[in-house]
Amino acid sequence: MKKTVFLLYLIAPSLCFSQENDRFKDYLQVVEKTGQEPVKFVASLLNDFDLLIFDDALHIAKEPFDFYQRIIRDNQVNSKIKYVFIEVFSIASQPFIDKYFDHATKDRNILLPVFQNDYSGYGWRYQTYLDLLDTIWEVNTELSQSDKIKVICVDQPIYWNALQTRKDYDLFLQSLIGRDYFMYKIISQTLENFNSKLKGIFLTNTRHAYKGIRKSNGEFYWNAGTFFNQWHPNKTFSIRLHNVSLSIKSISDSISGSSSAEGLEKKDYSWVRMDNGLWDKAFKENGNLPVGIPLKGNVFGKSSYIGNHMLDIADNQTMYDAYDGLIFLAPLEQLHFSAKISFIYTDSFVQELRRRILLLHGNMLADFLSENGYDSLDHFMEELVKYQGPKKNILVPKETN
Repeated sequence: MKKTVFLLYLIAPSLCFSQENDRFKDYLQVVEKTGQEPVKFVASLLNDFDLLIFDDALHIAKEPFDFYQRIIRDNQVNSKIKYVFIEVFSIASQPFIDKYFDHATKDRNILLPVFQNDYSGYGWRYQTYLDLLDTIWEVNTELSQSDKIKVICVDQPIYWNALQTRKDYDLFLQSLIGRDYFMYKIISQTLENFNSKLKGIFLTNTRHAYKGIRKSNGEFYWNAGTFFNQWHPNKTFSIRLHNVSLSIKSISDSISGSSSAEGLEKKDYSWVRMDNGLWDKAFKENGNLPVGIPLKGNVFGKSSYIGNHMLDIADNQTMYDAYDGLIFLAPLEQLHFSAKISFIYTDSFVQELRRRILLLHGNMLADFLSENGYDSLDHFMEELVKYQGPKKNILVPKETN
């Protein structure tokens, strides 16, 4: 008996290594046989689908937005799409977006209210979004009036001048319970409920891009991507931009501090690599070349689901339940966070910003400042309004999980 146990002890690691090596070969084979250069991948998908949904994984990620600019500049893509739908811009910003694109010269000052009136209250500080709008403006100058790309803001409106107390803001956060349906309706109506030949791309992130993750009771987690997939089958295609993945360990019912639109303060989570790093290993073996691949019927798609809903999911949920395709742009170690702009912090907005911070944090402001290493509100604001260049993605796990 002891001899048998000892032999199993010796054999088990070898079997695990062999199985992992086989999976790695399967991943590599998918990349080599079905992979396409990402821009060509997108262009080909637009032949078959009316709406491509892009999950940037992190709104602050830089490389996805560099890629969005590439596809907007590509004639095979910009000749097919009519709309770029952007999640983080409230529909209250649409008049300013329209004015910016109708203006004879590129004037970023027109966009100030768009970036100042985000859900957080601090201002949407990411250079990537501004650069994308600039790129679309430039491309539109080369297109005929009928072919110009239109940017559509799809998020629920927020009116900061109507929010006078923290309770007002908390009520606004409660209204976001219908956020995904709201975005779905704005997009589907703009595309004439997919009854026309109109096409577009929807730039969002993980919570809104899933196409069919189910709860343990078998019901869907209904979000924008799921509404599209269930109610307009074969019209949309959801794409994950490869980055670190969010692994949820637990959710706390009682938390200290203030709630946010993201809700991550309630969760115990970590950022991990997919399938113990085998996805990354396969991309590396392929020369780390950018590549787009479908997920249907292959080992990538069959990978166990990792993401926002993993604490309560049906058995055997996979990444194909979440997405239709995957785009790899660069190794995780080479990815960056966006630069943070400073031009939105005009004198008048700085005054408004102070009001919002006091509103958001109230009598817990001192704790908030202390926890984040600031000795005063002035110190915090001085740092907040500074321009910050791109930074390496510090969320990348040092070791595979």
